[in-house]
Amino acid sequence: MGEVKTVEDLIVAIDDGYDQQVREERARCYIGASIVGNPCDAMLSFNLRGFPNNEPSAKLKRIFKLGHLLEDEVVSDLKEKADVRVWEKDGFTGRQHSYDQLGGHVVCHMDGHIEMDDGVLRVLEIKSMNNASFNKFVKHGVRKSHPQYFGQVTMMMGMANFTEAMLVAVNKNNSEYHAEIIEFDEIEFNFLRERVDRALQNKTAKIAADAEDWRCRGCFKRGVCWGDTPVPKTCVTCQFSFPTEAGLWHCSKHDEEAVAACSEYIRYKPEEKE
Repeated sequence: MGEVKTVEDLIVAIDDGYDQQVREERARCYIGASIVGNPCDAMLSFNLRGFPNNEPSAKLKRIFKLGHLLEDEVVSDLKEKADVRVWEKDGFTGRQHSYDQLGGHVVCHMDGHIEMDDGVLRVLEIKSMNNASFNKFVKHGVRKSHPQYFGQVTMMMGMANFTEAMLVAVNKNNSEYHAEIIEFDEIEFNFLRERVDRALQNKTAKIAADAEDWRCRGCFKRGVCWGDTPVPKTCVTCQFSFPTEAGLWHCSKHDEEAVAACSEYIRYKPEEKE
């Protein structure tokens, strides 16, 4: 890191510090509820197989960091100011509430469970939004304004057997709150499970015909989907591997448990959009 002698040096030094951060977590190797609502089936497959994300910019890393900090503040306000019951940690594990299916190939992590004085225990999901996104949520409701969030909480409810969820949003521009109770939609859940099943069966396709489609420009998997981002050579990233209900992978080429990549490895690729 260079010397910091001016305010310009200061900003550059901060950004460089974020850029030099070594990721502590490897790319997820499961389909998370937070991405099930993404309309691209290929995204589900890339997450299932642990394909790396594009490296986020320093600015984006700070946005994520602030979002997590705001979530903690929201939980504090719910418990201490509104005096409602919130369980943001699993009482047995001391960690975030999580549920999985198919041996861990499909996972959901919750911000918590919440119970108001009506006695209904609900999934709690917290989102921080900019002013435009927040106003859209207030005006139209989450199903219309943020279909990916709606898919996320629907998947959570279905996996954890909840009948309702509460989405609490905080406006990052003015700290305004808005909340919505969402009832479980079995039809939507079954639709999402069908999409998950396509990923588990290696039957997913890209959402667009080329990389310049607006839906692909900001995608975290753009590099592995359209570019030449390196992908680890493992059985999980091979097109001959299929996930099993036991949480393992099966090699269809050799009809055996997938353990280590062999000379016949072919990098998995989703189908092209017709």
